[in-house]
Amino acid sequence: MRANLAEKALTLPFKCNIMILSKQKGRRSAPFGRLPLMDRKQWLDTAVFYEIYPTSFFDSDGDGVGDVEGIIQKLDYVAGLGCNGIWLNPLFCSPFRDGGYDVADYKRVDPRFGTNEDLVRLFKEAKKRGLRILLDLVPGHTSDTHPWFKKSAEAERNGYSDYYIWSPNVWTDARGEGLCTVNGMCPRDGNYAVNFFSMQPALNYGYAAPDEPWQMHWLDERLLPLRREIEDVMRFWLSLGCAGFRVDMAASLVKNDADKSATCALWREMFSVIRREFPEAVFVSEWSDPPRAVGEAGFDMDFFLHFGACERAYMSLFRRGADSVFARGSKAGFALFFDTFEEMRAQLCGNGFLAVPGGNHDMVPRLCDGKDEAVAKAAYAFLCTLPSVPFFYYGDEIGMTYQALHSKDGGYDRTGSRTPMRWGGGKNAGFSQAETTYLPMGAGETAESMEAREGSLLHTVRALSHLRRAQPALAASAELRVLQKEGVAVYEREGGGQKLLVAVNPNGAAVSLPFAAGKVLAAEGCTLRVGTLAFTDAGYMIAQV
Repeated sequence: MRANLAEKALTLPFKCNIMILSKQKGRRSAPFGRLPLMDRKQWLDTAVFYEIYPTSFFDSDGDGVGDVEGIIQKLDYVAGLGCNGIWLNPLFCSPFRDGGYDVADYKRVDPRFGTNEDLVRLFKEAKKRGLRILLDLVPGHTSDTHPWFKKSAEAERNGYSDYYIWSPNVWTDARGEGLCTVNGMCPRDGNYAVNFFSMQPALNYGYAAPDEPWQMHWLDERLLPLRREIEDVMRFWLSLGCAGFRVDMAASLVKNDADKSATCALWREMFSVIRREFPEAVFVSEWSDPPRAVGEAGFDMDFFLHFGACERAYMSLFRRGADSVFARGSKAGFALFFDTFEEMRAQLCGNGFLAVPGGNHDMVPRLCDGKDEAVAKAAYAFLCTLPSVPFFYYGDEIGMTYQALHSKDGGYDRTGSRTPMRWGGGKNAGFSQAETTYLPMGAGETAESMEAREGSLLHTVRALSHLRRAQPALAASAELRVLQKEGVAVYEREGGGQKLLVAVNPNGAAVSLPFAAGKVLAAEGCTLRVGTLAFTDAGYMIAQV
């Protein structure tokens, strides 16, 4: 590592607290209705996503709840962050006993958010600003208020009887692998399996290895109507301007599927149908097993998350308290993360992408909890320079933190990570003019105050996001060579005829490294001397070599 860093002396000492950015050339947009006929992988290669929890983003009509019109009004803010993609958490009709992940109608926007026409207008307005929108698809279960389930629960057999997993009578457990069962709640003589909460009956994609006569094999033709229904949901929104889907609990479809081979085959079959009509549609899985989700199931991208195969590596970064890599004074190193990340990325063989999020609606605490601004900036620099697709969770860019709150809309402990966005001065920090908001407003800075403060976290996030999209060597497909995993992370990124050197100090330790580079593109918390990079605080340096 030292030899690589010290090949050539740097001759210009200066304080590194500036951002030097190159401008990205604009691209021609295609007529609305379809995305530009650019390969979806080409787009994802330079994508930066912003995740929006609609209920908590911006209230345009003063009822205390965020809505689609509110998102439209804030699109310039999202685009200004340097993002070119938005992931919308569920906004379909729902009783909201699990934050909208209990869908009652896949093809209708819930009235709390607006109308289908509002959502189509959001697609159009986003497209004008170079933003593509992914909707949240929940294919593994519905609400128990969904018309499909109500028909399936009827005593007399009908066309929906096989849409859900039922035992043959109320005395027989409906469980499969990882499932719970709900007993004696319906006219039908049987119990139904649930995919998560009790009001989320599991849709029936069959069993890879049935161990009871009543369990249907996943290739049973009686299960095909459900698959066609889910494909039609995708088709419905894609035809209206949606760019694709983040797929909730993507690994949960086929039951008793130990190696997930049947679930992977099922996804490949559905993709083969949809991509014939919408070849540019993007599918991102909540699986946390990228080699399987991308390499075997055919998703374009999989999240590197806080559970599954990625759990230990991801949690080591942000969510182990004082033992996290990004924690002031921590002695933890990057080895666990990089070892896991590099192994999984290698297994993709260039067929898709990893997505490492700073956080999301399910994560407790938030990214900035327990971090001062310098450490948070270092964390963002790391996320923006990895060979993955960054996902920013709304409010993290202004340092919003977790609140301990009673459960709302089935959020339970996650509720405190879903509080309203803090926009600026005035009533309810600019989120709503209502007397009472959906959730109480948290304390802290706002987007407005951070915009006015030179050197704020918001300014850094914006600069890093634009930098990530502008530099070929920071593309998700560009090469990664890790030079140092302990203390300060040091790695090279190379692609598009460009090579960059990145150094990230996650915990504020004073440290000096031999350094040789050409143009410094972005840096904070460090000082350059001839041949030496000295960190005086948590921070980062990105330089062209």
